[in-house]
Amino acid sequence: MFLALVSFLLAGCATGRPPREKSLVRGRHFDPVRDVFSFSNDTVRVYAPDDTGRIVSRNRRKDEAVEFCHGCFLMCRGVMQFAKFARFDPAAPKLTQAEYREKLVRLFRIPVWFSENREKIVFPGYADLYGFSEEHKGLIQDHIGNWVLSYFRVGNYRMGFPHPRSGQALAARRLVLALDREELQAVYLARFPHMNHCVVIYDYEPMAGGDIRFLLYDPNYPLEPTWMIYHARERYFELQERWYFNKGRVNLMPVYLSPFH
Repeated sequence: MFLALVSFLLAGCATGRPPREKSLVRGRHFDPVRDVFSFSNDTVRVYAPDDTGRIVSRNRRKDEAVEFCHGCFLMCRGVMQFAKFARFDPAAPKLTQAEYREKLVRLFRIPVWFSENREKIVFPGYADLYGFSEEHKGLIQDHIGNWVLSYFRVGNYRMGFPHPRSGQALAARRLVLALDREELQAVYLARFPHMNHCVVIYDYEPMAGGDIRFLLYDPNYPLEPTWMIYHARERYFELQERWYFNKGRVNLMPVYLSPFH
């Protein structure tokens, strides 16, 4: 069971800059182009459609090395830490690599669930996270955290438990309430044994019949807003087709609400 769990975790968890899109902006302003990392997360395995059009995975060949992988949880956590605890000052002069390193280390040590009521860590010389990470990609990737630890988070145990429809309905209601309070929400999406992934939800749009369309930041698609629909009648979440996942139902678990999530 333990080996199967580890195998599943390793399976899941790219870019010109597109025109800026206007967010639905419910509460907190979050720009899916400016407020994200310029680089993407990659996967350990290669995903591609088979002869029937269904997305399947295979092991990478030796010549198919990836630049940055295993990082979906780390990148989602980092985006939220920048949104809550940092600000950018484009008018101020740029700092040295060592000075930016010190700021990154301090920022990434702040638990995401801490209150925003603290002095912001200022990153001078840049207007947004995209611009900063474009010039300091290696520095961020070196200090954002150890991916191994993210695979053994306490909250990951929920992946192996049942996900009753009542629980998914409750999660949808809590997401809406949190977004109305201007709070970004990181969630763990899983569909055993094909996919597990972390994303950040930043907005929603009510639909007919009580359905809800959520907009989210996907580290595997750093500059392209992704959607996920909550189907109220059947009480389940549906993720749009991605290069690593066939469009369909996923189980959703909120993360970074406390040390136990």
